[in-house]
Amino acid sequence: MNLHANQKYPLLKYLSEEFQGSFFQNELTCLNRMLILYHNRYSFSIDDSTGDYLDDFARYLQKPFAFWYLPSSKRRQINLIRNRMLYLMENNRQIYEQLLVRKDYSTFESKQQTILKIYQWLQTLPDEPATKSGIDINQWEQDLKSQFGHLLLESESSVPELQKVLKKLPPLNFHQILTGPDDTSRKQKFEHLIAILLKEQWIAPSETEGIYQFRNTGTGGRLQLAALYFTLNKLGHIQQRLTAPKVAAVFNSWLSHSIPRESFIKAFQTEQQDTFNCGAHKPRYKYVRDCSLLLREL
Repeated sequence: MNLHANQKYPLLKYLSEEFQGSFFQNELTCLNRMLILYHNRYSFSIDDSTGDYLDDFARYLQKPFAFWYLPSSKRRQINLIRNRMLYLMENNRQIYEQLLVRKDYSTFESKQQTILKIYQWLQTLPDEPATKSGIDINQWEQDLKSQFGHLLLESESSVPELQKVLKKLPPLNFHQILTGPDDTSRKQKFEHLIAILLKEQWIAPSETEGIYQFRNTGTGGRLQLAALYFTLNKLGHIQQRLTAPKVAAVFNSWLSHSIPRESFIKAFQTEQQDTFNCGAHKPRYKYVRDCSLLLREL
């Protein structure tokens, strides 16, 4: 989301993201939601009333989230992020205020630096607040490192000590981007996904343990994998959104294929993924339909 003074976030796209719970996959997507609504009020309200915006946002986070039609795993993830962002609001509101006073509040750099500030603040907290609030501070820190380590490393304001910590992190594995209450459940979900793909002959074992060969070498192979990721996300199995190169990297960590690197990365770009959100009369609908049937028991 990179807004300009004369632009609104498309209403239909916003509603789609809202009712799918996509804005609460992680701290970054939650910040995106907050900034979309702030930008709308800042740019288009009659009286330009933004002074009480954070109070309104806090009241929204306090309300129960009851999208009963979403999978239970996705509802748990949504509530986790909402509780974390509310905890941040109640204990370090300044982080939000510093973001909103920036002229470039909607840019990627501003959000990147905000994520870094959240991480640095968590490191200063004792263990006691976690007990009182129900927030696991240590797990929050670990989640930020695993999900946004690449952003924290790239941040111009990253301190050398943080750089050393993040550089020691192992590469992101595919199971880590999946939804689940803990790492064990996410690994089990990934193993189930592999079993499904093997059964349906999408993939085959290779000579290297943990690496599987993608069987579709035709022109539709790239779209098939792009639709797989889109459908996993649509069904609530993806807990964090990464940049296209990062998505390609986590696929490459377990999948061997002959798709050219640049073409493979392009398949996971936002604009490419959005093309799968189409009607039955579009050619790409078939890929999504096939993937939905494939993943119905995941």
